[in-house]
This record gives sequence, structure tokens and C-alpha cells, in this order.
Amino acid sequence: MIFPYKITTCNRKPKTENRKLLRTLWLIILVTLAGCGCAPPQTSPIVVFGSPDSPRLRQAVAGFKARLQAGGVEVVCVPEFGPQGRETLRRLRQTNPRLLVVLGTPALLVVAPVVKQIPVVFGLVANPYFTGAAYDPAHPEIHQENVTGIASPAPLAAALQHGVSLLGPLAWGLIVDPTDGVAMDLARRFESEAARLGVKALTETSTAAVTDADALARLRQRGAKVIYLPPAASTARYASLVLEAGRQMQVRVVSSLPEGDHKGAVLWVALDYHKLGEDVGDLARRVLAGEAPKAIPIAEQTPLQVEVDETLARKWSGYPPVK
Repeated sequence: MIFPYKITTCNRKPKTENRKLLRTLWLIILVTLAGCGCAPPQTSPIVVFGSPDSPRLRQAVAGFKARLQAGGVEVVCVPEFGPQGRETLRRLRQTNPRLLVVLGTPALLVVAPVVKQIPVVFGLVANPYFTGAAYDPAHPEIHQENVTGIASPAPLAAALQHGVSLLGPLAWGLIVDPTDGVAMDLARRFESEAARLGVKALTETSTAAVTDADALARLRQRGAKVIYLPPAASTARYASLVLEAGRQMQVRVVSSLPEGDHKGAVLWVALDYHKLGEDVGDLARRVLAGEAPKAIPIAEQTPLQVEVDETLARKWSGYPPVK
């Protein structure tokens, strides 16, 4: 078949023009993205996602910021319960943060099931192995690939060790709220750690403020010479009752409550949350420098604050004699 027109081959000039046009289009796209606030990944924010808001969390955030020494850190706190955590996380994910720092077990429970690509560093979590972020305490190197962090169990063993050194091998008592999962877990650890140190461990259950005084009285009747205040949510309900008994020298008190007035406790052993924040900051710097979270095993770190009420300690030791 003969075509009525001549077919010619393209020369190299249109290809050059196409390359120029392509470069122009890319320039327009980049300018447009900058104008709409869609920043390149290296300028995307570092987000701290915490729950629940508390003095200990704020101490950790202060330590984190001091150690990280980087601008553009957005701090967001959400309630421990309810839909606000999930809704807030959805909004934060849309900003495509280059790092998500998760503080607190409730926050990690929200993040771990849905965030699979953004690098995550967690802290202020006693046990990450039921959150979905990590799987087996015997293998801290095996965890969700985009996640790494620091586990910080309650300083129960340290409290017992310091307490026995200060007060001797006396019987210890613990009030337990069976509706508080953290308190129940601590009660199991309390019994095993006390047995390891040769200390008699006594527990009494209480589920409401009106029965806390009865639980304390039963512990004392059973021979408890030391009452331990563990870092569980339900402890705040009866802490003032126990501390008042300590101030009246009715019983020795050892406290691991991280905040609030602990006057009345002869010994205070609590986690140092500012130092924990610094440790999380060190870990975040490693990830920001390019180290893959999947290659960093979960670490266990429990920096402590320890204080002895010297006046109470001397009185309990019998010197000077109590008038």
C-alpha cells in the first residue's frame, strides 16, 4: 500500500526539548509541594506520642529533649482510655514523621498494631511483650521491625534490696487491688522477690477506699513491719493512709511512687524518669543517624532515685531513744 504522504524519522532536537520540559515539570512539582507544606522526609517532624499525661511523662519528655538537642519535636499526650488516642495517631501519621517516640504502655498499645513503617522508639513501658511491639522476653532482639525501645520494670527488686539493707529482714506487707492488672502483676513479683531475699511477704486485697484501712490493719495484725507502696495506679488511693501511718511511726513504709509527697516513707526507691528520657533520646539519635530499629535489641534500663529519711531511720533504729 502506498501512503499519500511522506514519513520522516525524528531528529534529536525533540528529545532535548522533552528533557527540558521534564526538568521544568519536576521544578514546578517541587515548588508546589513546598508551597502546600509537604516537606521532604528529612524535614518531617519528630513526634512524641505519650499516654497518660503525668509528671513522670513530663520529666521524661524534658530529658528526651535535652539529650536529643533537635528542633521540630512535637509532643502530643492523649488519654489512657477512649477513642482520642487512635484519632490523634491517625492525624499524626498523615504528617509522615521521620520518628515516632512513644512514651507509656497505653500509647504503645495504640501505636504497635497500626504503625508498621514509621520508625518507632518507645520508653516508660514496664513490659512491652504484651503490646504487640515485642514478642518474647527471652529474645529482646526479636521485635516488630520498625520498633525498638527501652523496657523499665517497676523497681520492686531494688526497693526490697535497699529496704532489707536499711531495715533488716522484717516481714513486708502489700495492699493489692485485684481489679488493677499492674498491681496484680507487682504482687506476684513481690512474693517471688521477697522469697529470694528471705523476706516474709504478706498481701491483703482491697477494692475501694472504705476497705483500705481494714486491709492495712489486717497486714499489721499478721505481723507486717514494713508496708510497700508499689508504682501502680490503685496505690494512689491508699498511699496517704499508709504514709500517715509511717509519719506516726505505726509502721515502716517503703515507697516506689514516682511522684507526690512521700513524707512518712523511711525509704523511697523510684525510677528516675528524667534519666529514662535521656536514655530514650540516646536511642532516638541512633535511629535518626540511620541505624535500623530491627537491628537494635530492646534494652532494659531502670535508673533509680533513692532517698532515705534519716530522721525516721534513726528513730526506727532506736537512736536516739523515742521520748
